[in-house]
Amino acid sequence: MIYLIKNKGLKIIYKDSIIELPSDLQEKINKNFKSIKNSGANVWNGEVSCVTSYSIEDDYVEIICKKSDYAHYLYEEKVGCEKKYQCRNLSGGCLIETIDGYYIIGELDNSTSYPNMLQVPGGNIDKTDIINGKIDIIKTIIRETKEELNIDLNDEKIILNNKVSYLYISEPELQPGCQIFTKTNIKMTAEEFKNHFENYNTYLKENNLEIEFKKLHFLKKENAIEELKKLNKPVRYYLEPLFQIDI
Repeated sequence: MIYLIKNKGLKIIYKDSIIELPSDLQEKINKNFKSIKNSGANVWNGEVSCVTSYSIEDDYVEIICKKSDYAHYLYEEKVGCEKKYQCRNLSGGCLIETIDGYYIIGELDNSTSYPNMLQVPGGNIDKTDIINGKIDIIKTIIRETKEELNIDLNDEKIILNNKVSYLYISEPELQPGCQIFTKTNIKMTAEEFKNHFENYNTYLKENNLEIEFKKLHFLKKENAIEELKKLNKPVRYYLEPLFQIDI
């Protein structure tokens, strides 16, 4: 479910304790991660922040997180854990709309954990985003958007606005997840952004740097859901409800 939170206070608390898993489950998680790496995916088993509880009130949102790792997250997404051992990973993302009314959606590179997956730019919490026991999700989103698209969300020359607007909490029957999104309007047309991205990807390839998105898709806002379905690609669960609430 997607919640509109742009007029609410946001408090994300990080507890420096690890989610304990039984040894047999941990063994399965390690084996799954090794298999993914052996397939050629460019992954490493870093720390992730998992949501253990959350509260959505009239004027604020509070989220509590503990530590786990990326291997646990990948196992949760690809295989699944019983409810008490689930990894509801917290991440941040940015829904970008061009000045001529197109959403910008990335298609993940073949070297990633989810080749061809469609999603908005964004990613997981980094240790540098945790300050005095609180997670600065805006810092996460700014960093990830810069790395993936070479766009600075603080640059007023190209950014019209950038504000935390939406919270996604996965439905019980879906893979557990929790994402916070900013909505960003930029002073670039779809064509201008396409050229910008192509130049950036050329730079990444020429310098042998990591590529997150192998291509971008530009979906006209009023027809975004229909156009998304026509792409016939794997899609993050949050994407369609995110379009629905923003349109």
